[in-house]
Amino acid sequence: MDGGPHVTDRIRRRVALLAPLSVVAFCLPGAAQDNPLVQRGVPAEATAENAVQARDRAFASARRIAWQRLQAATGASGNPSDSQLESMVSAIVVEEERTTPTRYVGRLTVQFASGTAGLSRSSGGGGGGGVSVAMAPVATIEAAASFGSLAEWLELRRRLLAAEPVAGVEISSIALNQARLRLSLRAQPGDAQGGLYAAGIVVDGNGPSWRIGLAPGR
Repeated sequence: MDGGPHVTDRIRRRVALLAPLSVVAFCLPGAAQDNPLVQRGVPAEATAENAVQARDRAFASARRIAWQRLQAATGASGNPSDSQLESMVSAIVVEEERTTPTRYVGRLTVQFASGTAGLSRSSGGGGGGGVSVAMAPVATIEAAASFGSLAEWLELRRRLLAAEPVAGVEISSIALNQARLRLSLRAQPGDAQGGLYAAGIVVDGNGPSWRIGLAPGR
């Protein structure tokens, strides 16, 4: 073939230029999961009596799947409860979702927190490190939560989990505008109220049960 050796040389040069780009392309998905505390593409799916319950169940399932992935990546041990897992997650980003009045299907990015959120790295032998769950509640209290929409409920729950006195949140029941919760506290109830107000949560009640909601204007 006319110019055969020259054509062959050009092909070889093009392959040499494209090879590094191929390596980058194939490495990008793996790089996204380099940090085991951030789990992407986690499936979330559930059916319930209403959209709020379906979303909550789907998110709980996704947190469990993300935790199992983290365990596989780090060798972490332990089987935290759903409320403990919820307090260990600092953020959930919705990648995609589909909802109906009784069903939620989505794909999420689940980011685990460190230190105050209950998830901490420990320097084990061999330098590999591990993950340990440290929950130290000193009191529990029943709380009735009121909210006007799904967005308000999600914000109230986010603030509860971020509040310094709160070690865990367990949902006893939930409807469209109210929920019954069991709060695990790192401080006695009287002392915890100040920390909750600082987190933008109104607390009404001094006995064994509270009524809580979002603080107006915060």
